[in-house]
Amino acid sequence: MLLINETLVRMSKGFRVWILTITAMKLIVLLGVNKFATSIGTILGQLFNGGVTIGQLRMDLFGALIGAAIILVGDLLVGEAEYRCTAKARISLREQILQKVLELDVGDIDKLGTTATINAAVDGVELMLIYYNKYLPGLLYCVIAPIMLFFFIIGKSVPAAILLLTASLIITPINNIFKVINDRMKGDYWNTLNKLTECYLENINGLTTAELFNRGLDREKKLDGIAQHLKDIIVDVMTLNFSSTALNEFLINATIVSSAAVVCNQLISGKLGLVQALTVLLLSYSFFGSIRALQWIAHDALHGVAAAHSVADILAVDTTKPVSKDKSKHNDFIGIKFENVSFGYKERKKVLENVNIEIAHNKVTAIVGESGSGKSTIVNMLLRFYDTDTGRITFDGRDYLSIPPEELRKKIIMVPQSVFVFGGTLRENLLISNINATDDELWEVLEQVKLKQWAESTQEKLDVPVGDAGSRLSGGQRQKVGIARALLSKAEYIIFDEATSSVDEESEREIWSCIGRLAQTRTLIIISHRLSTIKNADVIYLIDKGIVDECGSHDQLMLRNGKYAALVTEQNELENHVRRSVAN
Repeated sequence: MLLINETLVRMSKGFRVWILTITAMKLIVLLGVNKFATSIGTILGQLFNGGVTIGQLRMDLFGALIGAAIILVGDLLVGEAEYRCTAKARISLREQILQKVLELDVGDIDKLGTTATINAAVDGVELMLIYYNKYLPGLLYCVIAPIMLFFFIIGKSVPAAILLLTASLIITPINNIFKVINDRMKGDYWNTLNKLTECYLENINGLTTAELFNRGLDREKKLDGIAQHLKDIIVDVMTLNFSSTALNEFLINATIVSSAAVVCNQLISGKLGLVQALTVLLLSYSFFGSIRALQWIAHDALHGVAAAHSVADILAVDTTKPVSKDKSKHNDFIGIKFENVSFGYKERKKVLENVNIEIAHNKVTAIVGESGSGKSTIVNMLLRFYDTDTGRITFDGRDYLSIPPEELRKKIIMVPQSVFVFGGTLRENLLISNINATDDELWEVLEQVKLKQWAESTQEKLDVPVGDAGSRLSGGQRQKVGIARALLSKAEYIIFDEATSSVDEESEREIWSCIGRLAQTRTLIIISHRLSTIKNADVIYLIDKGIVDECGSHDQLMLRNGKYAALVTEQNELENHVRRSVAN
């Protein structure tokens, strides 16, 4: 069946020369086949007629050897070209996908899904390779080879040449009816594969939790159910492929038999000599070699086409951010200002509604609220992971949309709830935020975040390995590495998004002590569930169901005796209860 995928063809731009080279080598092999068949047909015909001379026999045998040598060398060159094509395709495809992935923002990753993105870049690329090194060259060869053979045969038998060419040109389109069914199956195949990978990763990561609640068998049954569904899809695809192959073989063999009958009839009637008849019979089988080869690799190519749809979803994501040409100042406020900002995720209700927030320069601004109130959305908008639906955000009076994201993120940095640490050394993780930082600068920020003493106590100092994803660091140490990165970036604004929610009590005290010192020199935006830690903020915004419900300093909000005061009282009572329980 014809498997022409627009995404796969478009992504072959960097290595099309190798696809054409493979096709050219296959055509050279075909020339060798023609030479070999012609020489052998001549030898057999002359032997049968009894009119062969030693000199003629040697010449024909030499011609057969030349044909065999061309076939051998051509096959070797085809193998080498396929290897080169595979290597180039693997690098080119992953570079294209990686470049796109690096352009994705948080919202794009959420839409695509981490598992689907990983599958596309890893397994998807491997599945796509056979399309490039086998199927696509085979398809080109399948178009050209019958035409070449037609001209090889037409001088010997016009009826046989026309019959073989006509059959070769209609067999593949006839089989293309199977593609309609395949198109419905390949999407289901790739979606199920993603679900299987996701479920497997969940089972590994959540193994302790599953066993703790004796739910290991339930997780196993879920994984087995998805695997069974994937197996059924694969069996259906294979059945479809084998049915296509069976139809192909029937049509090919029927054509070869018909061609043989035409040649025999011409031979008996004296319209065709024995040498020509034998040559046509030998070449008629080769007429369909390209179609057979294409059919046998079509099954593997199906997986590549299915993977291409997932890759296409990634490449189709529009990662461009609108940049306004309006460079004028809309207000005289020094800092970041939200003016009647509303925002909603696709297919969901509004998350923010007419929000007005002022984040003054060199001040500490705290944003609090219950889970789902819209705090994280505000953070994402500050970093331009998302843009407003309505309203405006300004930076020192300048429209946010007039500031490219890469420029904005040099001014604003975030320490997230869970800092990601890359495998490697402490130095490599710190230099992520400032590649030109000196050792003195690295030691300085480590001292500020209370990591200097630990680093100095290790044998490797700054080059101490942190383990895979920071596995050799505690939760508190990982958060401190995140703060150290923020300090090295020299950004004017630092966002702390629940930066102490996953650390021990001692690390929390040290981190808040560091944040307190930073408040004297930087503009801080603090998102925290611990209201007791943001008492000293210059201004506190309470977000409730996407709107700014209350605004003011801690003392002002407590005097109002509103929702903020109620949350503070509730948390104080809960913390006192915990302390009494521990004391008892």
